[in-house]
Parts: sequence; structure tokens; C-alpha cells
Amino acid sequence: MSVLEVKNLTHTYSGNTPFVNDAVSNVSFTVEKGEILGIIGHTGSGKSTLVQHLNGLLKPTDGQVLFSGEDIWENPKEIRKIRSKVGLVFQYPEYQLFEETVYADIAFGPKNMGLDGDELDSRIKEICRIVGVKPEYMEKSPFDLSGGEKRRVAIAGVMAMRPEVIVFDEPTAGLDPKGRENVIKIIKDYREATGATVIIISHSMEDMAVLADKLLVMNKGNLCMFDTVEKVFSRGNELRAIGLNVPIVTRVFAELKAMGIDVNENIFTVEAAVNELKRIRAGDGNA
Repeated sequence: MSVLEVKNLTHTYSGNTPFVNDAVSNVSFTVEKGEILGIIGHTGSGKSTLVQHLNGLLKPTDGQVLFSGEDIWENPKEIRKIRSKVGLVFQYPEYQLFEETVYADIAFGPKNMGLDGDELDSRIKEICRIVGVKPEYMEKSPFDLSGGEKRRVAIAGVMAMRPEVIVFDEPTAGLDPKGRENVIKIIKDYREATGATVIIISHSMEDMAVLADKLLVMNKGNLCMFDTVEKVFSRGNELRAIGLNVPIVTRVFAELKAMGIDVNENIFTVEAAVNELKRIRAGDGNA
């Protein structure tokens, strides 16, 4: 069952001027309930413009965005309701913190939805457990926290609204390997706990291999691939032709195959690589 459907979406900047530019051109796809969709593409390919249409931050020049089968712009006065159902976590969300305490920052969205008292408090505590925001931080200023802790708080603020769909724009940008692992775990844990649909923009093929069920590839404003992770990454030459690549571990196994070693080329994660190497070592391969 699809929760989001994008139909023939076009977004044009500077229309009717010499600088007219179709940032997104005639894009169509569906997102199934509960899945994780990864969106990849080089800088300027239209990824961020595309996802800003999913909760009505941008209005299509042409085409539609359907949420649960209904055009989100059918009644423009109701667009704020869509933004509580489709949450958007911007790149570097920690720069959007503004309240005096961590508790108040996480509570801001749910309070605007009408939650208060014990229900609000219970919601915040539940999300903090998932995201890993420590109870002792609740009365601290968010600006006194480390960079990684700030990002947890900012993500918690969006998750606390319990959107049916949550969109992340480069959620691991600027983080060290440990920070990246923490954010990936947060996203996985949230999806498992809530059943929410997740959409992620990322330049990291490694993150996409670990997280995504499907991949959507953008190039110069156009959708050029939309399929399972395995099928998209199997088109490595096409990805490289548009300035992208496959995970490093996939490239390593492709090189091993080219050297005549009997390995499975469809390896996209470190975990899968370890299992394949164990298979070879056990004598099931010719290495």
C-alpha cells in the first residue's frame, strides 16, 4: 500500500525569465508504507527540491503529490496538517534548535499539535529512549551539548510529532564514523518502533546499502533509476557515468571477481562481505 505518490512532478525556478530552470522534471514514483527509500544523486541533481514537495514546503509547478491517495494541495489551507504527517529533518538539523531547554525544544512540535500534560511528557520520554537523549539533558540548554548530542535532540523534535513519513536530508553529514553509526541506528530503531515510512537523501552509498529497501536515483532533475538496492547497485557503470558510485565493498568484490576468484559480486555491506569471505574460507569457493 502506497503512502506517498508523486505524479509527473515538475518544479521550475525563475519561470518566464532568461534564467528558467527545471530543478525537477516530470518525476513519478510511489513510496510504500513502512519502507525505507534512499534518494541519491550528485549535487544539483534535484534531490532536496524533490523532497521539499513531499510535505508541502514547495508547491509543484506541475504534477501532484498524493498522501494516502489525496492531493496534498487540494485544500491549501490544510497544508499544515500534512507537515505533521510528513516530517522533514534538514541537513545539519542542530542549527534549527532554538528553545531554552532540551525538553522545550523536543516538545515544541507536539505542543503545537495539541498535546500537553502526561501525554506530552510520555511522548517525549519515549522518543528520547529511541534517540538516546539522556534524561539528565532535559533541563540543559541545547546549545551546551556536543554536536552529536544536538543532532539527536533536533531529530527527536521531529520524531516526537510521530509523522507517518519522516524525510532525512543527509542525516549523517559532517559526522565521524561513530556518529554516523549512531544516526543510522536511530533511524532503524525509530522505523522498527513506529512502523513509519522513511525517506533518506544521502551521498553515502555505504549508508544506503545498510538502510534502504529501494533507491531512487536523480540526475539533472530527472529520475533515472528507481528499484531495489541490489538492482540499482548492479548498474555500477551507469552510476559512475552520472558521477555516482557503488559502495567500496562492492568495488572490492568486483575486483576479486575480475581476478578470477569465485565470489558473489552482489555484496553491498560489510556484514555481507564477512559472510562471503567465511563461505570462501570454508572451502565453498575457489579462492
